[in-house]
Amino acid sequence: MKSRIALLAGLMVVVAAMPSWAQYRQPPPRKQGKQGWSVQEQQHRIEILGYGGYLWSSSVDVYYGIEPGEFDVKSGTIWGIEADVNVRPGAQMVLLYHRQDTELIFRKPGGLEDSAGDIALEYWHIGGMSGVQRGNIMPFGMFTLGGTRIIPKFEGATGDTWKFSVLFGLGAKIYINERVGLRVQGRLPWTILSGGAALGCGTGGCYTSVGGSGIVQADVSGGLFVMF
Repeated sequence: MKSRIALLAGLMVVVAAMPSWAQYRQPPPRKQGKQGWSVQEQQHRIEILGYGGYLWSSSVDVYYGIEPGEFDVKSGTIWGIEADVNVRPGAQMVLLYHRQDTELIFRKPGGLEDSAGDIALEYWHIGGMSGVQRGNIMPFGMFTLGGTRIIPKFEGATGDTWKFSVLFGLGAKIYINERVGLRVQGRLPWTILSGGAALGCGTGGCYTSVGGSGIVQADVSGGLFVMF
């Protein structure tokens, strides 16, 4: 309940802080004598990005029945889609979704590992991005917040679980022409598991997180975006 209240409050703050469309300033014109296309000439309102990459995850302290150990979300590929909406020059509102389909590993104190089953993690986020234009390249930083949907797929799963999460990122946009660009980035998603998260029950008992601040992840990703 606390995570949902915090998520709602965060979304209200982001929406309230958005400038109106009428306040959007047009990019400065190109200087006379400069040859070729320049991104500063663009007056697009939105960028749609499709991306893929690889994600690494930290482990989480758990109890499997009465046996302590760790859950490790196996590192693997991710994919996602993002909409970046211009609110002023150099700043955008970010709406993103990304998903990882992977495996949940239970690691006993002695180091023995056992597969608990398949699992998926979905991030549904809103936030902001800001950068400084350098020719046709824009380095940027981003921050988003929202919910992580944890989807256990193994036998005895209790159903989907939602947890509050935040994401920090750094990257660069390369504007190829008036409509298409390339983006590369590194990000740190963090799903907060305060209060625990029961994922499923089986013959050994229930999987319930009891320690740690949450699932800390890191990804490297990239893709093409289209401007409208």
